[in-house]
Amino acid sequence: MQSGYRQLADYSGYQLFDVYRKLAPQDVRAVIDFWRRNDALPEGLAEAELQRRAQQVVVMVLRDGAIVALTSVYVAVAPRDGQPYYFYRKFVQPGHRIYLMWREMLAQSYGILKDWEPSLLPRKPLGVIVVPENRKLTRRSVLRAGNKIGFFTVGYLPNGDPVYGRKFDETVTENLSAQDAAQSA
Repeated sequence: MQSGYRQLADYSGYQLFDVYRKLAPQDVRAVIDFWRRNDALPEGLAEAELQRRAQQVVVMVLRDGAIVALTSVYVAVAPRDGQPYYFYRKFVQPGHRIYLMWREMLAQSYGILKDWEPSLLPRKPLGVIVVPENRKLTRRSVLRAGNKIGFFTVGYLPNGDPVYGRKFDETVTENLSAQDAAQSA
């Protein structure tokens, strides 16, 4: 890995680095190789798509100099309010999924994105939205841990799983209940 990335935190021997819009070409390749080794991406993605996704990486987590976890985002419009948000993704290599590291990764990603001033977008996204792909990440204990860093339930998927998020202006300060979501839909 190239040096020179800003270290954000050391979490139980794991180093978290800010790499948003800064990845060196050799590190882009290392990110793609990491995803491929761990089957973390859909099969058949073209090289251009792999390169694009690597440029979306926000936080890189290293252990003994090797990538063990990544967070990334893409900008999309949220169906609930029709506004642009960063949609958050993460992948942690099996064997490195330690207690609450996901929360540190999310908090650091949020801070980077809140401070980022995008020059190629018509307007800055309003916040960060997390759509959990793993049902374990929808348990109440996980949602409470997210509440502690300002992430609250902002909606629900058709299967009833919660979607959580945090706006940069901090206007969401409590969890939206499933009943409230149904009434406002």
